[in-house]
Amino acid sequence: MLKVTDLLRLPSMKQSFIVAGHDGMFNIIKKLEIMEEPFPQVLEFLVPYGFMLTNFWSMKDDKEGRLELVKNMIAARCSGLGIMPGPHLSSEIDPEIIELANENGFPILFVDEGVRWGDIISEYGMLTNAYTISRFDVKWNDLLDAFLDFRTDKDSKTFCQRLSNLIELPIVLSTDTVVSSENSPISVALIISRIQTASRNIRKPMNSPITVRLTNEYFAIVQQGKKAFIAVCIKNQTLNDPSLQLFSRIAPTAIRELDKLCSSTYHETGNQILTRLEDIPRYFVLIKNQSIREVEKKLNFKFVVYERNTYFNYSILIITEEVGNSHDIYRIYQRIQDMVELDLFVFSSKALYQKDLIKELEPLKLIINTLSHLKGVYSADEFPLLYILAYAPHEYKSHIFPGMESGLHFKEEEKNFLDTLRLYIVIRNMSEVACILGIHTNSVKYRLTRALRILGYEEDENIAEMASVKLLVQLELIAIET
Repeated sequence: MLKVTDLLRLPSMKQSFIVAGHDGMFNIIKKLEIMEEPFPQVLEFLVPYGFMLTNFWSMKDDKEGRLELVKNMIAARCSGLGIMPGPHLSSEIDPEIIELANENGFPILFVDEGVRWGDIISEYGMLTNAYTISRFDVKWNDLLDAFLDFRTDKDSKTFCQRLSNLIELPIVLSTDTVVSSENSPISVALIISRIQTASRNIRKPMNSPITVRLTNEYFAIVQQGKKAFIAVCIKNQTLNDPSLQLFSRIAPTAIRELDKLCSSTYHETGNQILTRLEDIPRYFVLIKNQSIREVEKKLNFKFVVYERNTYFNYSILIITEEVGNSHDIYRIYQRIQDMVELDLFVFSSKALYQKDLIKELEPLKLIINTLSHLKGVYSADEFPLLYILAYAPHEYKSHIFPGMESGLHFKEEEKNFLDTLRLYIVIRNMSEVACILGIHTNSVKYRLTRALRILGYEEDENIAEMASVKLLVQLELIAIET
């Protein structure tokens, strides 16, 4: 930012000088204006860090008004005042103003009578631009140090924060994981989701950044590499900010360094792999675990990775193992859960051809970002409803299910009963529910009875005759809220 002393560097101000308030000579100037309004009308134009230029023609006969103006400028934390006293004040600045300025460290610039306001404004604009560029140029040594340290310690979190501090913009970057600077104004999950959506069809690195709208107010400028990305988050009004020029200069180098740290791509898509497979009906699963790559290594059945997301820690797997009948697939599902401990397991209830698989999986990739907090076992058929309910008004459950809000705190055993009931309503086959959960059919029956009792239904009610849609909505709301 320019300071009061920088005004003396302007060619047109070579005969001007600071006459009072020298303690404030390094005050920052964010806005420069010409003052023509009289007192008190001028007060509405006072802003913090504003610097005004005037010859006091509108207050030449109002000494009290001139003094009150300076008092109000000090109170408003203005940067200073430039006075040209020649034309209307007999070339003298009021001694009371000089005294007041000295007492408060409020700089007063004596502006030579031969200066033209237009020259000052023009030269100030040029100096501001030159100053902004040099302000970032002096940071190159610090930026080089940040890159050198990153090559040594491979600490992407520290690297991200240092870059953000130096270029003065929020940063999100990915290697095998995603990290963000502390000043990010937008949810990192939202940023990642938007970047994924925008870059889904990009098959190779982009030589120039892409711009992605995050909200009505914010954008992300994204530089993608072979395996990683780096992005800055900006507001609409900062699209022309010089900070972006600096980002564009360091982003290509940063992305090369980030790529080296990646073991595989951040956003891996299996569409191309899928099209090389024989087009026969296939099942899929989505598995979620904090160490998703290690989980994949432990699975001992045939599959291909349709997508791996290392930020949300999930993989979508297409099962290529031969499946004899629908009951066999539930045995495979149960095997998967026995092999590894999963936070979330989502399964397909029927086999699909390639075209239908893609139609099913592409929306799921977006939905899972919103529902990444879910835990347990779910059918993929439930996720559209879960997604809708996640965005439903909060009052919805209290109107449709009176008293439900006070009953959302369930014990772990009760939650298991309710989850079993939810799966049964979706699958509608007791033996398959027993198979996927790894329990006996009689245990399923017991859990269903207990679940209905928890929800306040009579024990003798026949679940097959109940309003299953309303019951499912209630259970899905419980799944989202607990």
